[in-house]
Amino acid sequence: MISAKFMGSKNQIISFEISGHAGYDEEGYDIVCSAVSALSIGIGNGILEVLKFNADYLMEDGFLSMSLKNLSKEEINECQVLLKTLLLALKNIELSYKPYIEVIEEEV
Repeated sequence: MISAKFMGSKNQIISFEISGHAGYDEEGYDIVCSAVSALSIGIGNGILEVLKFNADYLMEDGFLSMSLKNLSKEEINECQVLLKTLLLALKNIELSYKPYIEVIEEEV
């Protein structure tokens, strides 16, 4: 199962962590893993490469995390559209593939 955890406060996402493998199908054919990977990497690239913000980012097999804690308030505000879009997209995947993905929102 994929676990996608979003941490934030005051209606702002400050960080996210996505871990695990969906197990929907074998590697290379798992549409849940593919969708989650494409969305999360795309949003990460938007923050790092398009906005050019120096967020903390770590990607390994079955794990992706991003933290905005070292960014300014203005930069964090600019990232919200992307991060809230990612959260909404993953929640929509969760609706159809609940046994394979869990989305968690945590107030910090």
